[in-house]
Amino acid sequence: MATTPAAFPQEEFDQRLATLRVRMDEQRLRGLLVAAPENVFYLTGLEHQGYFAYEMLIVPLEGTPILVTRAMESATVRDQVPWAIHAGYSDGVPPLPAPVDRSEDLVMGETTDRGEVVGLRPWEMSYGVSVSGPVAGDDDIPVTKTLEAMKQAGLDHGRVGLEKRSSFLPYAIAQGIVEGSPDVEWVAANDLVNDCRLVQSARELECTRRAATLTDSMMLSAIAAAGPGVYEREIMAAVYDAMFRRGGTYPGFIPLIRSTRTIEHEHGTWTDGKLKSRDVLFVELAGCVRRYHAPAGRLVFIGKAPSRADRIQKVCEEAMHAAAERIGPGVEANDVYAAWQDCVDRRGLAGYRRHHCGYAVGIGFPPSWSGSGTPRGLRRGSKMKLEAGMVFHLMSWMLRTGKGDSFLSDTIVVTDNGCDLLTNAPRTVLVR
Repeated sequence: MATTPAAFPQEEFDQRLATLRVRMDEQRLRGLLVAAPENVFYLTGLEHQGYFAYEMLIVPLEGTPILVTRAMESATVRDQVPWAIHAGYSDGVPPLPAPVDRSEDLVMGETTDRGEVVGLRPWEMSYGVSVSGPVAGDDDIPVTKTLEAMKQAGLDHGRVGLEKRSSFLPYAIAQGIVEGSPDVEWVAANDLVNDCRLVQSARELECTRRAATLTDSMMLSAIAAAGPGVYEREIMAAVYDAMFRRGGTYPGFIPLIRSTRTIEHEHGTWTDGKLKSRDVLFVELAGCVRRYHAPAGRLVFIGKAPSRADRIQKVCEEAMHAAAERIGPGVEANDVYAAWQDCVDRRGLAGYRRHHCGYAVGIGFPPSWSGSGTPRGLRRGSKMKLEAGMVFHLMSWMLRTGKGDSFLSDTIVVTDNGCDLLTNAPRTVLVR
């Protein structure tokens, strides 16, 4: 009996695997090796932080998937993914041998009301943990375990896909797997699962909508906490307080809280600095529910807003609405960006450019709320066609324009008739 509730019922994962296998069959793949934690979660529901070490999901075209992780993750896999085969590897030494009389060798043991003695045993606590130094190279053991699992799944020959661009696939291990399987024809399958994830199911969208409600609470808390003389860390504390008190979990991306001095640090966050009158505060954050994210962003003027704040705010909001109005099933991402840029150009900012006006979001593990690698953007030249159920972080970003600063971003979902805005914090000029 699992002690940790799965993110979704089994039928959801069965459908995801079925959809993926149709795409695998179209590419004549006998199997797929999945390294990105977002994709492992999508296909299995495995939600933990052990992905900092090597893990791999092996998906055969037919048969039961195999999860390769450190052996110490066995309890997590047992509770969260009981239907998968777990192949655990040690960190260099075998686990300690079991004692002759296990009932007398307990650590932190206790006796239940029914007289049963329960507790952790030494060989369980040290399972997979190096206690006397490795007996093999750090990369050799997971490579060997992966090759064994591939053979068990019948994937030691034929066409097999590999997520080569995953940020969580160490080169040394990938090289060892490829070199150790000479009869395999390796195929780059970087977006096979990513493409499946782009369209969220009804259950996924429920999580995203809950995350959006949480985002609004976090944003309002950040705005309320700001003001002259306030430390940036106090704003971050207010954000985290709202995040957890309202039922969210840790997001894939730390909330971005930046003021005038660091506002151009694209992916920097709070410092020990104190807000001063006439500062501008940049806030970008996302609520997270069951790993699903709904980002939003706002600018807050401290003490007093610049004289032209209303003017640039209207341009920013009009451009955002122009992009949102262009969104719908069958529309290309390029057309959405063009709608945003055309509005900016018409309002006297023809020289101002951005690399996108939004990107796909959903499942995210640290350090990203959009998944591994560069996100799928609403970019100039992108031929990606939108579908109902896709979720985007829609952005209207106007910083250092020469005519004022403004920033609005919200999470939207593509619907059959256009799109719905899921986050709804105030979009007016904000002064604290």
